[in-house]
Amino acid sequence: MATTKIWKFKSRLNRLIDYTMNREKTENKLFVSGINCMPDTAFLEMTNVKKQFFKTGGIECFHGYQSFVEGEVTPEQAHEIGVKLAKELWGNKFQVVVSTHINTDNIHNHFVLNSVSFLDGKRFCNTKKDYALMRKTSDKLCNEYGLSILKQEEKYATSSLYKELMKNSIDYAIASSKNYNEFIKILEDLNYIVTYKNNSLSIRREPYKRNTRIERQFGKHYSKENIYKRILETQTSFPYSPEPYLLINKTRENYEKLNPEKGSLAGLFLHYMKLLYPSTENVLKANFSRITPTLLHAIKEMNEFSERVRFLCKYNLETDVDVMEFKKSAYQKLE
Repeated sequence: MATTKIWKFKSRLNRLIDYTMNREKTENKLFVSGINCMPDTAFLEMTNVKKQFFKTGGIECFHGYQSFVEGEVTPEQAHEIGVKLAKELWGNKFQVVVSTHINTDNIHNHFVLNSVSFLDGKRFCNTKKDYALMRKTSDKLCNEYGLSILKQEEKYATSSLYKELMKNSIDYAIASSKNYNEFIKILEDLNYIVTYKNNSLSIRREPYKRNTRIERQFGKHYSKENIYKRILETQTSFPYSPEPYLLINKTRENYEKLNPEKGSLAGLFLHYMKLLYPSTENVLKANFSRITPTLLHAIKEMNEFSERVRFLCKYNLETDVDVMEFKKSAYQKLE
């Protein structure tokens, strides 16, 4: 059986996409798919749809969740079910990123659903009827795959599943925050009631009435001090530097050493990276006096591009046909 949940997000669409597509949780993005969009460019594509219909304000997206019983489903099956669920519910009108997290005992799917339809510009409302359809469709798919199904009242009564969702929400808030106050704000945006009493952080969510002390429930890794530490650690793989232009120039050197051929895929990556991120120290000094969230995002993007260029150069992939052949060969080896 699988439990489902979906809730609105008023901001942080890019951070939510990054969190759900986390390489460590999705087997290096093996279990990530896009419906009506490409996962790696989903944020840009979703934003463009909003701009096209002049609906850039309000709710940015909806975050869906589908969790399976421990040991009842394989990662491949879970992802396949998640993709089918997204296509059946939203595939004819909305862009969706489907990510399967396999780093916990309970394999679960995340859905990032654009709030604005690419078809007619109408907003997704997420009424009780929409949620009931999501639950019904999930149960139908689970039945087709021979998975057990619980009655809805039993699902709400399953405390462990509620705690699992809570733990994932806390992890998401930590990964998406730049400071502790923002961490609390994200939890509140996720409809959690947050209280801090006697040096203990507690949260709960309706219809539950009892607060959960997160350190007592999930261990010392979730103490206030360790949450502070984890927020700092997740900001970026690059440490703070009073001279960030040195940081960026060092990253650029990784590209330049590759020296890919002009016209190749790797060469195109390098070409556009140079256009997007000027190399002169004067430009960087003028724009950045400290590591800002915008700069962190740019560095993260550059690091992502660097990984792709290294991969293309390593296997001498010059065209999109080469990439498709390599992908086909890799899948055959996996089988």
